Formats: sequence, C-alpha cells, structure tokens
Amino acid sequence: MVWRKYLLIPRLTLASLGAPRSQTRAWERYWAGVTRTGPDGDVLWEADQPAENDLLASALRRHARPGLPMVDLGCGSGRQAYALTGFASRVIGIDGSAAAIARASGTAGGVTFRVADIAAAGLGERLHEELGDANVHIRGVLHVLDDASRQAVAANVAALLGETGTLYLSETNHTGDPLDYLLDQGARPTRLPPLVHRLISAGVRAPRRFGPEEVAGAFPGDAWEVLEQGAAEVYGVPLAPGGPVQRIPAWYAVVRTRRRGQ
Repeated sequence: MVWRKYLLIPRLTLASLGAPRSQTRAWERYWAGVTRTGPDGDVLWEADQPAENDLLASALRRHARPGLPMVDLGCGSGRQAYALTGFASRVIGIDGSAAAIARASGTAGGVTFRVADIAAAGLGERLHEELGDANVHIRGVLHVLDDASRQAVAANVAALLGETGTLYLSETNHTGDPLDYLLDQGARPTRLPPLVHRLISAGVRAPRRFGPEEVAGAFPGDAWEVLEQGAAEVYGVPLAPGGPVQRIPAWYAVVRTRRRGQ
C-alpha cells in the first residue's frame, strides 16, 4: 500500500507549523528543547551501541594515522567526541548549535568544543592552520544536508585532512523516501513518536538516503580515494519506553584526499 505513506502529510504539516526554515535555527531550537541525552534520553540517535564504535575503531586502526588530532564535525551533544578520545589524544567537537555545544561542554572529559557552521567557507583552512593535518569523523550529518552543503562540508574536510588525514563517515541509508522512513519509525496519520515529533516540530530537514552513490557524489574520485566502504547499521534509542533499540540501515566509508602523484 504505497499510498498509505501519503496519509502522514497532514500530521507532518501540523507538527511543523511555526518551525523555522533556516536549518541553523531549526537545530538550535531542537537542541534547546533537549532535556536528556544518552540511551534513555530525548535524542533519537544516541543509543550508544558497541557495534557502531567497534566498526569505527577497527576502520580507524586499518587506515588512519593515530597520532593526528581528531575533529568530530556535527558533534551534537558530544557523546561520540568523547568516545573518540580512545583513538586520538586531542579531539575537537564542532557543531553549529550553541545549545548543543553548551550541553557537550558540560560533560566531564578532555575534549574541546566549538560552535561553528561546518559548511562555512574557510572553516577547514582555519582549523588546519591551528591543528595541522587531522583525522575527521562525521556521523549522521550528511544525510540531512542539501547537495550544496555536502559539497561545502567536503571542501572543509579536504582542507582539514591535508596530506595525511583520514575521514570516517557513517550515515543512514534507508531505502525509499523520507515518508517510508517515518513509517518504519512508527509514524502514523494520527500520531508521531515523541522523539520523531521533536525533530519535525523543530524544523529539522528530513533525512535522505546516503549510500555509495552519495559517497561518490560528495567525494568524487578525481579528488578523493575511498579506502573502504560498506553496509552497516546505526542505532537509535527506543521509540517507546521499554521498546527495542532501533536498527537503522546505514552506509559507512573511509576516505582521504588523493595524494600527490596518484
């Protein structure tokens, strides 16, 4: 019943009334409304399942230079940035939401956090002047960006990596369109799961799939080298108390800029 998903549109329209169109404002509104983070919190993608970190750690060990700083772009509440301290002695978390960074900075640990638009022109160059070559981590960010913003983020990543850095990315890769995704997350014409409603009412853009074609589009082969990529899962917190952890189809990739002479 393909048509069933379109019955969600009135509910989505109602939920998004008054939401800002600006994604910067939408994310600030979202993070300002978060009261709890972590596996039992308000943030859909903070399930903290070991399988994700195991895949990340093994890929970094295979491909990334461990002595470099690590920059977590789109770090949100900082949970993944703190996990990255197991790989890098210096970790910098960057997010465009001041409310997210305020929450991240309130957690114990030795990570530096900054407010910045990760798609802003020149951000990568400025960070590289400060840090030198760095490894970069991106999780669940590119799938909610439009094509122009993806290209801008990729340009900043290229500047940050320099000659020796490596990027690890992980994005949801749900088949179908955003309405299909919402159906799988329990959305119905009469009700949206609270964790999903929170995102929609804040005005956050619906996720798009991000798989091998999107990797090639954002990181084309004339300038980038894909070292490893494949299907994976990302995990979301239960949509209802006591429910199962969400297992969301995803795609991961390890990429770097093409070295001179390649």
